Amino acid sequence: MKTLLIDDLREIKATRVARTYDDGIHALVSEGPWDMLYLDHDFGDPDPAKTGYGIMKFLELNPELKPIKIVLVTSNPVGRKYMQMVIDKLYPEEL
Repeated sequence: MKTLLIDDLREIKATRVARTYDDGIHALVSEGPWDMLYLDHDFGDPDPAKTGYGIMKFLELNPELKPIKIVLVTSNPVGRKYMQMVIDKLYPEEL
């Protein structure tokens, strides 16, 4: 199984780990397709658009890049809520 972790701090066993928003986007575009994406919300970037929610909005605009499954690993409850809303749009069959 090909897995991608986009998270600035967590250590989760994955095929590929991206620690920044930009590296995560690069991995989605250039190194996929991915079976599983583990996704954090806060990457410590001063740009408020460069979050896990920003990654989800990117996938919403580029659904051909979406992994088979997305697991949210964020501790941010508000970020999780918005990210889950996009997941529910991208994967309506799982509702």
